[in-house]
Amino acid sequence: MKLFYAAIVVLLFAAQASACGFRLSDGKLLRCGMTRIDVLSLAGEPVAKDVETLGVDIGEPVKGTTVETWSYRLKGDIGGEYLVSLTLKGGKVSAINSRQLNRI
Repeated sequence: MKLFYAAIVVLLFAAQASACGFRLSDGKLLRCGMTRIDVLSLAGEPVAKDVETLGVDIGEPVKGTTVETWSYRLKGDIGGEYLVSLTLKGGKVSAINSRQLNRI
């Protein structure tokens, strides 16, 4: 039974690790950990950028955390167009979400 639970944990971590990437139509890979300049060189300028600074006001100047969301319309390696959203924290990609357009 322990082996079963260990296999489940491994599969969950493997699924999470593989979920943080998007392969472009030219075969290049956008992935977590990439810097802004790496993303710009592969995917170009995003269609939209959102910048949000998160912090708590305690009455003293405290540096907040800046989270950027870059939105793209890209062609994927398996065909079709995708809406791709990259979340950047500390100047590096921390999450990638994609949704295929015109998919029922």
